[in-house]
Amino acid sequence: MAGPADVVERSMSINAKFLPRLEAAVEQNALLRIGWTGSGEEVPKNGEVGLCPAMPEGARIRALGKLGSWTSSFGLGGKFDIKGEAGSFFGAYNNGGKISATGFVGRCAGFMMQNGELVANDGAGDDLGMYMSDGLVYVHGDVGQRVGNGMTGGTIIVQGDVGKGAGCGMKGGRIIIEGRCPTPPQGIQLRPLTAKELTELNKLLDEQGASIGNDALCLESSNSIEYHIDSSSVSSGDLSSIAITPMDEAPLIENHDVDTAALIHGSDDDALPVLLPLPILPYVPDGRILNVEGNSSGRLSQIQTQPFLVEEHPRPIDILQLNLRSLCSLSQHSTSIAGACIDFDSLPALNSEELDGLLVVLRTLLTTDLPILASQGISRIQTLHKSSVYHNLQVAVSRIEEGTGIPEAATLPIIGRSVKTNLESSNTIAALEFGFTCDAHDVIVARCAGAQFVITQPPVLEMEDMEFWLHGMSIDMKRILRSIGLESIDQVQRAHLRALDYDTAAISGLRMVGYERPLPHWFAR
Repeated sequence: MAGPADVVERSMSINAKFLPRLEAAVEQNALLRIGWTGSGEEVPKNGEVGLCPAMPEGARIRALGKLGSWTSSFGLGGKFDIKGEAGSFFGAYNNGGKISATGFVGRCAGFMMQNGELVANDGAGDDLGMYMSDGLVYVHGDVGQRVGNGMTGGTIIVQGDVGKGAGCGMKGGRIIIEGRCPTPPQGIQLRPLTAKELTELNKLLDEQGASIGNDALCLESSNSIEYHIDSSSVSSGDLSSIAITPMDEAPLIENHDVDTAALIHGSDDDALPVLLPLPILPYVPDGRILNVEGNSSGRLSQIQTQPFLVEEHPRPIDILQLNLRSLCSLSQHSTSIAGACIDFDSLPALNSEELDGLLVVLRTLLTTDLPILASQGISRIQTLHKSSVYHNLQVAVSRIEEGTGIPEAATLPIIGRSVKTNLESSNTIAALEFGFTCDAHDVIVARCAGAQFVITQPPVLEMEDMEFWLHGMSIDMKRILRSIGLESIDQVQRAHLRALDYDTAAISGLRMVGYERPLPHWFAR
């Protein structure tokens, strides 16, 4: 039986074979087939994931078998038909393609769909059409729970029974159900169709050779007043109660050369790594503010060489943040970025097979050896680190401000233990994302704890001010390293840290200044 690695390898091989042929096939109006030999014999696929992403307008592909997750996702047009079943996230982020399956499709089919059509002829799993904003989803057969979860537009038609929670969180669009439907959740109304709507919907279904009767019902938002209760909590502190102290090293003289760089290696050892001149990845939403073209003063050299984490308009040296919304424009950045960071907290929970499918899509659309980072809250650090190693991700980023209120100092033993247990013998490195603007002291403390770099927001989003911040951080970082006698930030250790007060020592396990060892309860079993 083939393992996950074999499935991923097969999937990448199929994409590498078929996608380059699409351009010629579109020009010739040719149909490409997956699951048949050249002579027409059936060789059904079994579990391949992430096949045929970002299909262009005019493309036509037909597949045979039982395909896995993220099949025909991020479509820009074209037509994709499966004679068989598809797994989770079938047609996710579709933006104009017409896709169909003769069999059952898994959960989150049509996820974040923006346009186009999706047809399933033997039922669908939970969360059908989740967060869709436009387009048509038609399912013949029973559907799982929460159909239309959070949708803002478009039309879902189900000829069959639906599970509980239908329409939950929807803000717009409509769900047509010809079958049994449990009582809808608060804020959703269930009403009969008008004669005009019935005519319009049957015109939409005419291409599918289907029609609905006048006993079908419509689910839509009642536009009632919504109440939002923010129950999240933020961290109760920063890293100012931790000191950076020398060990046995003598201080270095002023202007002694000091290395502050960090590297993010790609999935291929032969690929050039991403160089971070400072061990930080500053976050800005829009990369356009980093454009320094036409600047001849030379005063923006730090911004020109320091990679940033951005959600849109990245430079070639930047890392693209992939969250629920920014994934919509994934196909636009195929050759213009240095790496990608998946924000797991913004997406539905992905099992191992679903993550494999998404990674196949990313490896197909982006350069194969680009580094891929994964970001998640600090409370799930063990799961994140184990998953990152298993799926060969290059960086596991733990976000401190995740709503649990875990203070920064308490994250130091958390990340240190997990790095030692899960990452030490792997090629995956750890990083931390702070909810405040870091200074040089904070970055070095995080580096001592086991994070290779930190993600932080600049204090302001003006170019001159960001340049001043980066330049000042470089000066301060080198000054601190010289004062503790180190030529490279790679030499810092946890032993260089001291807790300046009892509370910090109690939650961090650091040696308390003066006491010069951890508090006794850290040795208790």
